[in-house]
Amino acid sequence: DRAYTTADVEKELAAEARRLPPQVQQLLATKDGQKQFLDRLMRRELLVQEAAKRKIDEQPEVAEQIAAFRNELMLRTLVQKEIGAKITVEDKDVQEYFQSHADEFSGDTIRARHILVETEDEAKQVLERVTAKKEAFEDVARSTSRDTFTAPKGGDLDYMGREQMVPEFAKAAFALKVGEVSGPVKTPFGYHVIKLVDRKKGQPMPFEQVKDQLKRRLLEQRQGERFQAWLKELEGGAKITREDAYLPVGAPFAPPPAAPPAPGPVPGGGQS
Repeated sequence: DRAYTTADVEKELAAEARRLPPQVQQLLATKDGQKQFLDRLMRRELLVQEAAKRKIDEQPEVAEQIAAFRNELMLRTLVQKEIGAKITVEDKDVQEYFQSHADEFSGDTIRARHILVETEDEAKQVLERVTAKKEAFEDVARSTSRDTFTAPKGGDLDYMGREQMVPEFAKAAFALKVGEVSGPVKTPFGYHVIKLVDRKKGQPMPFEQVKDQLKRRLLEQRQGERFQAWLKELEGGAKITREDAYLPVGAPFAPPPAAPPAPGPVPGGGQS
């Protein structure tokens, strides 16, 4: 009872072609290639009908996965319509940002040391040790830093440019003067205390070299900001209650594996 029209086959062929390399796509344009493709469609349809006869989709674990996939597809489509299709970055926006943030593209490099810890309180304690108590930054890094790549070297990250660092780290490190120590800096790796050791002037990057990368960065930034604002709007229009007294729920989970050391110098992102 299932018929494939030429329009159905064209749609299936287009979907298949998107998954294949160009040299294989050419085969789908030939009569023999499409005959083979129709054979695969037929076999797939037979299997789908057999699964339906056995009511596979009604099995709890399968039904849950179908519902989860449905929700995920709806969410992706909603976010694309609300954020992806509405938030754009024009070439003039990229040019304006490039001109007004010349320091980011100066090509300068810095040499820094850092101490990586897990919490902000730990970072504040580290800061007190290297400032108020006058302990050597290198010694505190060796004994305290969670970055096992740089800790033995006193937290030394060597010379790096902005593009090698995660944004939060780069912003804090490049704002320091030689010899200065930063306050706690949060990144995806944890909390850092940074000391600037040296700074070298570099060759400014031409606009064309960074244009595409900068455009992607600005787009992600704008979409992220709009997404967070949109979520707040949705939360403001909803009634949400949460009974934390019922937490935690479920059986105890296995203890998480030990966190891998932060690959150095990824606080600057250069090695992995």
